[in-house]
This record gives sequence, C-alpha cells and structure tokens, in this order.
Amino acid sequence: MAEFNEFKFIEIASKIFKTTKKSVIAGAGDDDCAVVNIGEKFVVLTTDNLHEKADFPAGMLPEEMGHMALAVNLSDLAGTGAKPEFFLFDITLREGMTEDFFIKVLRGMAKLAKRYDVAIVGGDIDLGDELFITGFAAGIADRYILQSGAKPGENIYLTDMTGKAQLSLEMLFSGKDREEIPYASKLFTPVPRVEEGIVASRYAGAMTDISDSLAISLNLISRKSGVRMDIFERDISLDHLTEFVDKRKALELFLYAGGDYELIFTAEESNIGYRIGEVRKGKGVYFVKEDGDREKIEFRGYSHF
Repeated sequence: MAEFNEFKFIEIASKIFKTTKKSVIAGAGDDDCAVVNIGEKFVVLTTDNLHEKADFPAGMLPEEMGHMALAVNLSDLAGTGAKPEFFLFDITLREGMTEDFFIKVLRGMAKLAKRYDVAIVGGDIDLGDELFITGFAAGIADRYILQSGAKPGENIYLTDMTGKAQLSLEMLFSGKDREEIPYASKLFTPVPRVEEGIVASRYAGAMTDISDSLAISLNLISRKSGVRMDIFERDISLDHLTEFVDKRKALELFLYAGGDYELIFTAEESNIGYRIGEVRKGKGVYFVKEDGDREKIEFRGYSHF
C-alpha cells in the first residue's frame, strides 16, 4: 500500500467517530493523542500497535521489544505535554515463543515504566501467527499542547537532530553487526522525551513527537495550524550523519527517516532543544538553503504498510 494510506484511514475513522461530547477536547484524528476533560484534569490518551515484521529489527532482544512498546506510547504523551500515569498492553505471541521470552518482554516494559513512575495496570495475552504488542497509555496534563497551535513569528525547536535510528537500521540491513552501528540505543531502546515535553508545554504553541519522520510531523503542524514552516539549512547540523554518509543522504535521513521519537515544537523562545526554523504566514513546509533558495519538504516518511 502507498504510504499515504495510513493517514487516509485515520481520516476515515475520524469522520465515523466524530463526537460532539463537550468533555472531548481532541478526539479521533484530531491529534496524536486524545484529550478529554475530567473534572479539573486534562486526561491524555493514546494507543500504538507494534508487530514483529515492521517494528522489531533482527537481533532485537525481547526486553527491548517490551521497552519499545511502552516507549512509543510515552512519546505520544510527551508530544502533548502530559505526564504519563498508566499503561495497558495486549500481546499476541506466536508459536515457539517461550515463557522466558514473555517474561523478558514484560521486564523490558517494567524497567522503563519504573523510570517514569508509570503503573502498568493490566493487559491481554493471545496466540497468533506473528508477535504483536499493542499498548494503551494515559497521562495527565496541566496544559496540553496540540498540533494546531503554531503561530506566525514563533521559532521551531527540535529536541535532537534526527536520522539516527534509520541510519542505524540501514547499516544493520547492510550486514553490520549490532556492535558496529553508531546509534544502537536510538534503534533498540529509544528514550521518550517526557521531561522535555512537560517543560515545553508551559510555553509551546504547537508540539508533536516524531515517529514517522520530521517531514510528516512538520507538515501535520503546518496543515492543522494553517501556517508555513521554514527550516533553515544554516540552523541545522548533519555532522552526526555525514560521518557515515554523504551530505545528500544525510539530509534525506534528517528530514524523512522515521523512528527517532524526538519532539518538534513551536515557541517564541525555548531554553530546551535546537532552533531549526520559523513559523510564518502561508502554508506548506520548506527547506531554506544558505543561498536563499527554497525547496518544498514533502509529506512522506516511514510507512506502516
């Protein structure tokens, strides 16, 4: 299937599940997370589904699979500025996976959950043809941040330079051993930017996590906020990639690679993250070269299909 289908399916689901319930601030298809108002609290909800063929690279340990299943959900909450509180999981095991394998997956989850004081409160277990781990996470936000709040005049900030996970994956596919790839932790045990999300939520206009690609995240903010976003060549560093690939490939990885789980947000000023561009009036996302020429940043990245 073409990569845009995932977002087409989200659009279809959002129309079917559109709600007028007043307590729902952001519902199906509105953002990475749902936001509901319960009493005086903003409760942020998210779910993510990982499966063996697309999401668990060869050589990934079962503890790392459990870590990843929780991390991707915590990253979604971080992109809304929420403090994660609770997690549930569904695991579909395939034939040949032992009790020891299952225990190690759960221990990977538990270790990351302890780091962020997240309570794992339940789940479901099944048997199928492929390993699937589906997670559901809930958090609390004092001030929630959506993708739709960017304003002209704000700067664009990134918690860390992207492309590391995809570079490592491609090197793994090329025959490199796990010990030889440069950013193994980015690929196998990504760290959700929970603390950074909570800090940025105090002043950010728009924010989201980066899972499919920086380009997709920027385009989502641009579309939902009704603004143009300019990324400046002079403000980004590709040194973390050009040590291993040429500059053209490095830029492709920086913009269009998935799996980094960083945060992108807009703000007038920020004491965290790297400034990489500006929000302006208009529409679309552009890469502004040092000579002033602009190239459109396309809506593409990692595809789940």
